[in-house]
Amino acid sequence: MVKPKAGLGRGLNALLPGASDVMSAQQPVKGSTDTLPIVPIESIIPNPRQPRRIFREDDPRLLELRDSIKEHGLIQPIVVTRLDGVDKAQSSQTANDWFGVPEPTAEVTVVQFQIIAGERRWRASRLAGLTKVPVVIKDVTPQQMLEMALIENIQRADLNPIEEAMAYQSLIQEFGLTQESVAKQVGKDRATVTNSLRLLQLPARVRDMLVSQVDNFTAGHARALINITREEDQVKAMEQIIALHLNVRQAEELATRIKGSENVEAAIAQVAQPPVRSPEVKSLEDHFREALQVKVDLKCNPKGKGTLVLHFNNQDQLDGLYSRLVKQQED
Repeated sequence: MVKPKAGLGRGLNALLPGASDVMSAQQPVKGSTDTLPIVPIESIIPNPRQPRRIFREDDPRLLELRDSIKEHGLIQPIVVTRLDGVDKAQSSQTANDWFGVPEPTAEVTVVQFQIIAGERRWRASRLAGLTKVPVVIKDVTPQQMLEMALIENIQRADLNPIEEAMAYQSLIQEFGLTQESVAKQVGKDRATVTNSLRLLQLPARVRDMLVSQVDNFTAGHARALINITREEDQVKAMEQIIALHLNVRQAEELATRIKGSENVEAAIAQVAQPPVRSPEVKSLEDHFREALQVKVDLKCNPKGKGTLVLHFNNQDQLDGLYSRLVKQQED
């Protein structure tokens, strides 16, 4: 059984009144959705405070959802709120405005609803050609809309690190919340929110790489660069982290060297250069390999501290290692 994500297990109602009702609407509806309101898809627009900023129509997950909706219909309703309080200029828009699609000359459907949760389902439904969708209608404040959308995206791990940080920043700047209260609202600890917000201090090129979610450049790598003084040095360090496939610890070492050095290139070269191993260590590694009949990696510093890694490719090699290292001792 998959365990719930840490920090969100205290019950959403404890974090945000009514949030559990919204989240329950994210679950597949058992049986028919006929009891739910069915509204024209063009009467719905996205939430402008949606934390997730990137929606690509060629996203494989979006296309997979589109195909599922074509075959089975929309099983999970879209959670919306009425737009009774918006000005007439906004309410006269249609959903096509949000896609940049020219309006047809036929009858125009006036926008009546704004999405709280389920924008990806709404977009996939449009791609599937649906004209009407089931909805759950909730009365919420703008702050609650942002909080609920943020919680939904965190639960689904849909946000990149910069989108998540910008959502936290919106809660603080638009609604006057503290970092502590933001953390409570979304079920995170304060350090997580603080570290997330620090990413917004980075240069645009570094933030863009986090948005792109390059495999070997994570939020942990990016945080290591924050203490580097000059932006151009932060960018150089990022490029080296990606090119050399450095782990987070190595990225932190690189950042420390750059911060304390006037010669950035020399600092980078020190980290990029593989450590020189003594003939004694290489010889000892060879002896281990011959005795154990598996690949061996031995790393040892001048003080004698290090790691010994044994590699095995199949169950037979593991059984052989067990026999040599454990069973002989038992016998």
